[in-house]
Amino acid sequence: MAFKINKMGNLIYLTIPSFTDTGMVRHCFTTRQGGVSQGLYAALNTSPYKEEPIETTNKNLDIICRAIGIDYKNLVMTDQTHSDNIKVVDEGFLYEKDYSNRELIGYDALITNLPHIPLITFYADCVPIYLLDPVNRAIGLVHSGWKGTTLHIGQKTLEKMRIHYGTRPEHCLAAIGPSIEKDCFEIGEDTAEIFKQSFKDYHDIIFPKDNGKYLVDLWNVNMQMLIRTGVKQENITESKMCTKCNAELLYSYRRDKGQSGSLSAIMELNY
Repeated sequence: MAFKINKMGNLIYLTIPSFTDTGMVRHCFTTRQGGVSQGLYAALNTSPYKEEPIETTNKNLDIICRAIGIDYKNLVMTDQTHSDNIKVVDEGFLYEKDYSNRELIGYDALITNLPHIPLITFYADCVPIYLLDPVNRAIGLVHSGWKGTTLHIGQKTLEKMRIHYGTRPEHCLAAIGPSIEKDCFEIGEDTAEIFKQSFKDYHDIIFPKDNGKYLVDLWNVNMQMLIRTGVKQENITESKMCTKCNAELLYSYRRDKGQSGSLSAIMELNY
Protein backbone atom coordinates (compact mmCIF):
# COMPACT_ATOMS: atom_id res chain seq x y z
CA MET A 1 0.00 0.00 0.00
CA ALA A 2 1.31 3.42 -0.97
CA PHE A 3 0.78 6.87 0.49
CA LYS A 4 -2.39 8.67 -0.63
CA ILE A 5 -2.15 11.98 -2.50
CA ASN A 6 -4.60 14.60 -1.23
CA LYS A 7 -5.44 17.88 -2.99
CA MET A 8 -7.22 20.97 -1.61
CA GLY A 9 -6.97 23.76 -4.16
CA ASN A 10 -3.26 24.38 -4.70
CA LEU A 11 -2.33 22.43 -1.58
CA ILE A 12 -1.03 18.88 -2.05
CA TYR A 13 -0.14 16.58 0.84
CA LEU A 14 0.24 12.86 1.47
CA THR A 15 -1.38 10.58 4.03
CA ILE A 16 -0.97 6.93 5.07
CA PRO A 17 -4.17 4.91 4.56
CA SER A 18 -3.42 2.35 7.29
CA PHE A 19 -2.88 5.16 9.82
CA THR A 20 -6.05 6.96 8.72
CA ASP A 21 -8.06 3.76 9.08
CA THR A 22 -7.24 3.48 12.80
CA GLY A 23 -9.06 6.75 13.53
CA MET A 24 -6.38 7.48 16.13
CA VAL A 25 -4.21 10.09 14.42
CA ARG A 26 -4.22 13.16 12.27
CA HIS A 27 -1.15 13.17 10.07
CA CYS A 28 0.42 14.06 6.75
CA PHE A 29 3.61 14.42 4.77
CA THR A 30 3.87 17.80 3.08
CA THR A 31 4.88 18.60 -0.48
CA ARG A 32 6.19 21.89 -1.84
CA GLN A 33 2.80 22.79 -3.30
CA GLY A 34 0.22 25.12 -1.77
CA GLY A 35 2.15 27.61 0.35
CA VAL A 36 3.22 31.25 0.28
CA SER A 37 7.04 30.98 0.29
CA GLN A 38 8.93 32.70 -2.52
CA GLY A 39 12.14 32.07 -4.44
CA LEU A 40 14.23 29.06 -3.44
CA TYR A 41 11.67 27.99 -0.86
CA ALA A 42 8.60 28.19 -3.09
CA ALA A 43 6.01 27.42 -2.09
CA LEU A 44 5.32 25.38 1.09
CA ASN A 45 8.50 25.48 3.15
CA THR A 46 7.51 24.32 6.65
CA SER A 47 10.79 24.65 8.56
CA PRO A 48 11.34 27.72 10.73
CA TYR A 49 15.06 26.92 10.68
CA LYS A 50 15.42 28.24 7.13
CA GLU A 51 16.39 31.79 6.14
CA GLU A 52 12.81 32.89 5.65
CA PRO A 53 10.65 35.33 7.63
CA ILE A 54 8.99 33.38 10.43
CA GLU A 55 5.66 34.96 9.50
CA THR A 56 5.86 33.25 6.11
CA THR A 57 6.78 29.87 7.56
CA ASN A 58 4.02 30.12 10.15
CA LYS A 59 1.50 30.88 7.41
CA ASN A 60 2.58 27.72 5.61
CA LEU A 61 2.32 25.69 8.81
CA ASP A 62 -1.14 27.12 9.42
CA ILE A 63 -2.23 26.17 5.89
CA ILE A 64 -1.20 22.52 6.15
CA CYS A 65 -2.26 22.09 9.77
CA ARG A 66 -5.71 23.51 9.11
CA ALA A 67 -6.08 21.03 6.25
CA ILE A 68 -5.60 18.07 8.58
CA GLY A 69 -7.33 19.54 11.63
CA ILE A 70 -4.33 20.52 13.76
CA ASP A 71 -3.43 23.80 15.49
CA TYR A 72 0.03 24.74 14.21
CA LYS A 73 0.75 26.71 17.39
CA ASN A 74 0.90 23.41 19.30
CA LEU A 75 3.54 21.84 17.04
CA VAL A 76 6.52 20.26 18.81
CA MET A 77 9.67 20.54 16.71
CA THR A 78 13.44 20.32 16.98
CA ASP A 79 16.37 21.67 15.01
CA GLN A 80 17.68 18.30 13.83
CA THR A 81 21.38 17.43 13.80
CA HIS A 82 21.53 13.95 12.21
CA SER A 83 21.95 12.33 15.61
CA ASP A 84 20.32 9.31 17.25
CA ASN A 85 18.86 11.42 20.07
CA ILE A 86 15.18 10.84 20.84
CA LYS A 87 12.98 13.30 22.72
CA VAL A 88 10.14 12.03 24.89
CA VAL A 89 7.38 14.62 24.67
CA ASP A 90 5.61 14.37 28.02
CA GLU A 91 3.70 16.85 30.16
CA GLY A 92 6.88 18.04 31.86
CA PHE A 93 8.49 18.80 28.52
CA LEU A 94 5.63 21.02 27.44
CA TYR A 95 6.50 23.47 30.20
CA GLU A 96 10.20 23.62 29.42
CA LYS A 97 11.55 27.03 28.39
CA ASP A 98 13.43 25.67 25.39
CA TYR A 99 10.26 24.30 23.83
CA SER A 100 8.29 27.51 24.21
CA ASN A 101 11.11 29.38 22.48
CA ARG A 102 11.50 26.77 19.75
CA GLU A 103 15.12 26.27 20.76
CA LEU A 104 15.07 22.50 21.11
CA ILE A 105 18.19 21.30 19.30
CA GLY A 106 19.86 17.98 18.73
CA TYR A 107 16.98 15.50 18.56
CA ASP A 108 16.11 13.54 15.43
CA ALA A 109 13.14 11.59 16.73
CA LEU A 110 10.11 12.60 18.78
CA ILE A 111 7.72 10.30 20.63
CA THR A 112 4.60 10.93 22.70
CA ASN A 113 1.46 9.36 24.10
CA LEU A 114 -0.23 12.71 24.77
CA PRO A 115 -3.36 13.53 22.76
CA HIS A 116 -3.60 16.75 20.76
CA ILE A 117 0.17 17.37 20.85
CA PRO A 118 1.29 17.33 17.20
CA LEU A 119 4.85 16.32 16.38
CA ILE A 120 6.73 17.60 13.33
CA THR A 121 10.05 16.62 11.74
CA PHE A 122 11.75 18.08 8.65
CA TYR A 123 13.14 16.56 5.43
CA ALA A 124 14.65 17.27 2.04
CA ASP A 125 16.06 13.80 1.11
CA CYS A 126 16.41 12.01 4.47
CA VAL A 127 14.04 9.18 5.37
CA PRO A 128 10.87 9.95 7.36
CA ILE A 129 9.65 7.08 9.53
CA TYR A 130 6.19 7.17 11.10
CA LEU A 131 5.42 4.87 14.04
CA LEU A 132 2.00 4.21 15.55
CA ASP A 133 1.34 1.90 18.49
CA PRO A 134 -2.46 1.43 18.35
CA VAL A 135 -2.49 -0.80 21.45
CA ASN A 136 -0.82 1.60 23.88
CA ARG A 137 -1.78 4.70 21.90
CA ALA A 138 1.63 6.20 21.25
CA ILE A 139 3.32 7.72 18.21
CA GLY A 140 6.81 8.49 16.96
CA LEU A 141 8.40 10.44 14.11
CA VAL A 142 11.95 9.63 13.07
CA HIS A 143 14.32 11.67 10.89
CA SER A 144 16.65 9.01 9.49
CA GLY A 145 19.25 10.39 7.10
CA TRP A 146 22.32 8.34 6.25
CA LYS A 147 23.93 9.19 9.58
CA GLY A 148 20.80 8.39 11.57
CA THR A 149 20.35 5.19 9.61
CA THR A 150 23.88 4.00 10.44
CA LEU A 151 23.12 4.86 14.07
CA HIS A 152 19.95 2.68 13.87
CA ILE A 153 17.73 5.51 15.03
CA GLY A 154 14.54 3.76 13.88
CA GLN A 155 15.30 0.74 16.03
CA LYS A 156 16.27 2.93 18.98
CA THR A 157 13.04 4.88 18.73
CA LEU A 158 10.97 1.72 18.96
CA GLU A 159 13.02 0.68 21.97
CA LYS A 160 12.39 4.06 23.60
CA MET A 161 8.66 3.62 22.97
CA ARG A 162 8.86 0.17 24.60
CA ILE A 163 10.48 1.63 27.70
CA HIS A 164 8.07 4.53 28.08
CA TYR A 165 4.80 3.16 26.71
CA GLY A 166 5.09 -0.60 26.69
CA THR A 167 5.16 -0.65 22.89
CA ARG A 168 5.66 -3.99 21.18
CA PRO A 169 6.93 -3.66 17.58
CA GLU A 170 4.74 -6.49 16.33
CA HIS A 171 1.68 -4.39 17.22
CA CYS A 172 2.93 -1.26 15.46
CA LEU A 173 2.09 0.34 12.18
CA ALA A 174 5.00 2.01 10.41
CA ALA A 175 5.55 4.03 7.26
CA ILE A 176 8.57 5.13 5.25
CA GLY A 177 7.94 8.46 3.57
CA PRO A 178 9.30 10.24 0.48
CA SER A 179 13.09 10.42 0.46
CA ILE A 180 16.02 9.90 -1.85
CA GLU A 181 16.07 6.57 -3.69
CA LYS A 182 19.08 4.32 -4.22
CA ASP A 183 19.89 5.35 -7.80
CA CYS A 184 20.02 9.02 -6.77
CA PHE A 185 22.09 8.63 -3.61
CA GLU A 186 25.79 8.36 -4.41
CA ILE A 187 28.38 8.31 -1.62
CA GLY A 188 32.15 8.07 -1.32
CA GLU A 189 34.41 5.40 0.18
CA ASP A 190 34.51 6.95 3.66
CA THR A 191 30.73 6.98 4.01
CA ALA A 192 30.46 3.50 2.49
CA GLU A 193 32.84 2.22 5.16
CA ILE A 194 30.56 3.59 7.88
CA PHE A 195 27.67 1.59 6.42
CA LYS A 196 29.83 -1.54 6.23
CA GLN A 197 30.75 -1.20 9.88
CA SER A 198 27.14 -0.58 10.90
CA PHE A 199 25.45 -3.37 8.92
CA LYS A 200 26.78 -6.89 8.54
CA ASP A 201 24.52 -7.54 5.54
CA TYR A 202 25.74 -4.42 3.75
CA HIS A 203 25.80 -6.12 0.33
CA ASP A 204 22.04 -5.56 0.17
CA ILE A 205 22.46 -1.91 1.12
CA ILE A 206 25.47 -0.42 -0.67
CA PHE A 207 26.39 -1.06 -4.29
CA PRO A 208 29.76 -0.17 -5.86
CA LYS A 209 29.89 1.88 -9.06
CA ASP A 210 32.53 1.89 -11.78
CA ASN A 211 33.63 5.40 -10.80
CA GLY A 212 34.74 4.28 -7.33
CA LYS A 213 31.61 5.65 -5.67
CA TYR A 214 28.71 3.73 -4.12
CA LEU A 215 24.92 3.81 -4.18
CA VAL A 216 23.00 3.37 -0.91
CA ASP A 217 19.47 2.00 -0.58
CA LEU A 218 18.15 3.91 2.42
CA TRP A 219 14.61 2.66 1.79
CA ASN A 220 15.59 -0.99 2.04
CA VAL A 221 17.92 -0.65 5.01
CA ASN A 222 15.27 1.16 7.05
CA MET A 223 12.60 -1.32 6.01
CA GLN A 224 14.80 -4.26 7.05
CA MET A 225 15.70 -2.50 10.31
CA LEU A 226 12.02 -2.17 11.20
CA ILE A 227 11.38 -5.81 10.34
CA ARG A 228 14.35 -7.05 12.36
CA THR A 229 13.13 -4.99 15.29
CA GLY A 230 9.83 -6.85 15.12
CA VAL A 231 7.49 -4.74 12.99
CA LYS A 232 5.51 -6.96 10.62
CA GLN A 233 6.27 -6.29 6.97
CA GLU A 234 2.56 -6.17 6.14
CA ASN A 235 2.22 -3.33 8.66
CA ILE A 236 4.79 -1.11 6.89
CA THR A 237 3.69 1.37 4.23
CA GLU A 238 6.26 2.62 1.73
CA SER A 239 5.77 5.77 -0.31
CA LYS A 240 8.36 4.78 -2.94
CA MET A 241 8.61 8.46 -3.91
CA CYS A 242 12.05 9.90 -4.58
CA THR A 243 12.59 13.47 -3.45
CA LYS A 244 15.35 14.09 -5.98
CA CYS A 245 13.32 12.82 -8.94
CA ASN A 246 10.09 14.69 -8.17
CA ALA A 247 11.16 18.31 -8.55
CA GLU A 248 7.66 19.73 -9.02
CA LEU A 249 6.27 18.05 -5.90
CA LEU A 250 9.16 17.63 -3.45
CA TYR A 251 12.20 19.52 -2.16
CA SER A 252 15.62 17.84 -2.47
CA TYR A 253 18.81 18.94 -0.75
CA ARG A 254 21.00 17.10 -3.27
CA ARG A 255 19.13 18.15 -6.38
CA ASP A 256 18.97 21.78 -5.30
CA LYS A 257 22.52 21.84 -3.90
CA GLY A 258 21.36 22.69 -0.41
CA GLN A 259 19.18 25.60 -1.51
CA SER A 260 15.70 24.31 -0.79
CA GLY A 261 12.82 24.44 1.63
CA SER A 262 11.86 21.60 3.93
CA LEU A 263 9.16 18.97 3.73
CA SER A 264 7.54 17.81 6.96
CA ALA A 265 6.12 14.74 8.63
CA ILE A 266 3.33 15.76 11.00
CA MET A 267 1.34 13.51 13.33
CA GLU A 268 -0.95 13.94 16.34
CA LEU A 269 -2.93 11.53 18.51
CA ASN A 270 -6.53 12.70 18.27
CA TYR A 271 -8.30 10.78 21.05
